[in-house]
Amino acid sequence: MRVRHLQTHLQDQGLVNSSKLNELRGVHVGVDAVFWLRSIQALKDPFADALGGIPPGIFGFVDKELDSFKEYGITPLFIFQGVAPGPQHSMFANRMDQQMDMAWNHLARGEKSLAQKCFAVSTSRINGDFVYFIFHHLRHRGYECIQAPYFAGAQLAHFAEQGVVQTIFGPPGLLLYGVKSVVIMLNFGQQHFDWVDLDSVLSKWQLSWDEFVDACMLAGTEYCLTYPYLNLRDFQPQQARFNFDAAVYIIKQSPLINWMQAFPTDDMKNDHVDGYCICKVLVQNSPIYHLSDVSIRPLGATSKTPSTTVPEVPTDFSSIMGSKLPPSLYYLMLHGIISHKLPQALAKGEWTDKSQPLVDTNEFRTLLKDLEDYRKVALGLIAQYLHPSFHKKQILCKAYWEHNSIRQALSTDPKLPEGARVIQPEITKGLRWKISGSAVKKEMQRQGVTKVDFKFCLNWHAYEFENDGPLLRGINEVGPCTFDSDLHSLSALVHFMLLEKLDFISPEDGNATVLSDLLKETPANLTEPCLTALELMKFGRLDGEPFETAQPEKPFPEDVKYPVAANLSQAERDAKCGKLLLCRVMSLVPMKLRHVMWDSDVDFDLAAFHSLVRSLKRTLRQMVEGILAHVLLKDLSNVKILPKGFMCTSPLKDSWPQTPAELPAFMLPRACMGIVVKYFLEYKGSDLETFKVDLGKRFPCCWQPIEDMKLAFTFWQDLRRCMDKIAEDLGESDLGEDMRKASEILEAQRKRLNL
Repeated sequence: MRVRHLQTHLQDQGLVNSSKLNELRGVHVGVDAVFWLRSIQALKDPFADALGGIPPGIFGFVDKELDSFKEYGITPLFIFQGVAPGPQHSMFANRMDQQMDMAWNHLARGEKSLAQKCFAVSTSRINGDFVYFIFHHLRHRGYECIQAPYFAGAQLAHFAEQGVVQTIFGPPGLLLYGVKSVVIMLNFGQQHFDWVDLDSVLSKWQLSWDEFVDACMLAGTEYCLTYPYLNLRDFQPQQARFNFDAAVYIIKQSPLINWMQAFPTDDMKNDHVDGYCICKVLVQNSPIYHLSDVSIRPLGATSKTPSTTVPEVPTDFSSIMGSKLPPSLYYLMLHGIISHKLPQALAKGEWTDKSQPLVDTNEFRTLLKDLEDYRKVALGLIAQYLHPSFHKKQILCKAYWEHNSIRQALSTDPKLPEGARVIQPEITKGLRWKISGSAVKKEMQRQGVTKVDFKFCLNWHAYEFENDGPLLRGINEVGPCTFDSDLHSLSALVHFMLLEKLDFISPEDGNATVLSDLLKETPANLTEPCLTALELMKFGRLDGEPFETAQPEKPFPEDVKYPVAANLSQAERDAKCGKLLLCRVMSLVPMKLRHVMWDSDVDFDLAAFHSLVRSLKRTLRQMVEGILAHVLLKDLSNVKILPKGFMCTSPLKDSWPQTPAELPAFMLPRACMGIVVKYFLEYKGSDLETFKVDLGKRFPCCWQPIEDMKLAFTFWQDLRRCMDKIAEDLGESDLGEDMRKASEILEAQRKRLNL
């Protein structure tokens, strides 16, 4: 839990201690994973969000940090956040529209360093996708990782009290849970660490632990607002900013309950008191994984709470935390089999899209609504094996753009505000896949492959269909899917179920579809980009049309001079939209990048496009999680089949772009390839060797830009093949015609540069 200006005040008061890193040698340290990631300066690439959400050096920078843990003999236990209620207030908002507009205007004027500064303060580099990929990377590297059932901080406090870890690395707000000391900074370069001791803090400020907690709440957290009078000059003499000392001062004058009586209006009082109550309950009763009886229940007593006074759990606790989930689902969460989003929606009855994209477009908002169908499927796959109360759970969708009345509403409210979007888990009869280990092994030998993936499954499906093979026999029978308890069988089942849910295999009879016939002919290293493109096409989001601003009264940044479709002549439209389409499509192909910051061009249109790609891929990943949970909930012993890196997307050292992932992880491709292609299309020279030199200078982060660009050209041609076939079979020719015109632009430039 973050507390306003607590760390600054601790430093000002001389309460932050510094020690040599060698003192942590041999120590088992519990690590708040997100806090640790935020502390790695190299990960703070200001252009990460504009590239699609993931910095180029993500795994290299993290590995360097892990090597430092190893060098100093520190054994980390990484704890990731689980089903934690979202922040109640915007005091920690990580997005500033004005700063983002300034960033794009600076870029348009060629002021890159100023743009980077604006991006740095207006974007969150450590986002949900980033954290997901790092979790599985750490597990693949053999590190201990746990996804807490709810709050990472409460789980760390419990592990510290139980002696599982000897100290904790995280924010100073962990002191709220009564932990004796917290390491708040590890500086491997200067070989020291900073830490805070709770007893020293309480002694210097002359507070009891309860008073300290109350002072922190008055100062403000993400769950309760700053006590309004603390922002007045009377409490901040000669201070240019808020000072935590004011909260300490007033809590020593009178208990928290007394200060709750003094508010200018009843509305303000209700808002603040409700926040303080929620915050206090979360500090005292956050549910955790208890080691003593292997159960998920409230934290209860801490090291600072007398054993006779365990805090009482309020009767309406579920209104904050949501319904309690079954132990089997918590088990999958703890092991990282499923991330927190789907369980959170089922528990709380809310699906929140709180993060505004870097470029807010009408197309992005429409896609989020369209993706609700996939979300219902993913939720239904899990809900099917839960208590019947979850089968028709009302889940209120809340997005950043919606009115406050919707964002503050509960799905259980008798009357929801006008325009509220409610979804329910979709539980349907699926195909009955029966996967035998011997059949998978035989088919892998026939195809000459060593890994189960989309191409393997589609080719197997086509072969079995042509030869009336056993894979499709009884596919329409009523009953659960089955598989032999080995990794390849499990992987094949998950792939087939996903292809079915995405309509690449007909859910009616198990037959092939136009899309499956197309995708199986795509080269193996381009299958996922092609699947992504086809999914975007299904949602009507694969074209070269300029994006529309989400709010007509808020146009795109002026200096960007972004085109407006209605203002383009036909010739201008063909040229402009053709280039946009080329860059968007080829940006779906990942590039091999060095472990450095991007520090090159970023593009407004591609940033907008990749906000769509990011949401789509995240949803596809959630469908994979839903399918995997659906399969494993029937028999949790099958969890042991999965290797540590079953969703790890970090490229294998000598086999780029191969990854250890056994299931579709839908790694974000970043917009880099599209940016490089745009540079190629706009290049004025005609000498290939000069172009190669200029390309290397312009994009130092790219390891092999020419080879990657050639692969992108191959992908473009393959997608053209798909679109031509779709136009022939289904009569949808608009995109095919747009791609034909765009290909003329591409081929003319390739011919001019002899590439």
